[in-house]
Amino acid sequence: MVDMKAWGRRSERGSVLVEAAVITPLVMTLLLGLVEFGLLAKDHLTVSNGSRAGARVGSAAGTDSLADFQVLQAVQGATGSLANVDTVVVYKASTPSGAVPASCLAGSGVAGLCNVYDASDLGISQASFQSGSYTKDDSWPAASRQTSQSAPGGPDYLGIYVKGTHNSITNLILNQRPVKDDVIMRLEPTL
Repeated sequence: MVDMKAWGRRSERGSVLVEAAVITPLVMTLLLGLVEFGLLAKDHLTVSNGSRAGARVGSAAGTDSLADFQVLQAVQGATGSLANVDTVVVYKASTPSGAVPASCLAGSGVAGLCNVYDASDLGISQASFQSGSYTKDDSWPAASRQTSQSAPGGPDYLGIYVKGTHNSITNLILNQRPVKDDVIMRLEPTL
């Protein structure tokens, strides 16, 4: 004779296991997705912080020959937790809300317009930066930047564009996603 109470208990345990087997992958996918989007947001904020720090330092440095070096150091300091900074562009913005010139995003500096740096430049020493063989800061040298208040149009607008890469922890979603930001500030005026 079949014991109906025992059969019912076995049936309940079996249905709970089936439900858990169906729900667990969905819950884990949602959980990993939330974590991944959170890490992407963190990387975006880190890049934004780096571009702001670089713009503040570059604005204050003005025509100092080490202005771009100081910008790179500020970006590196502010983005330290994001190991994948790919590009830093120091550019002459036309207006306070101007965009990064497309020619500057091509990978090399444009005379009178921008200097383009890559990840290897973030760790450069001051001596190497000042050496005659280092030419990445020659396209728009700090000495040519306008800081005079009395000049037509006033001081130049300095833009800092930082681009990095978000690496996914799961390698399933959002892998190798670019994170970028740019900030424009007016150079500190001189009389």
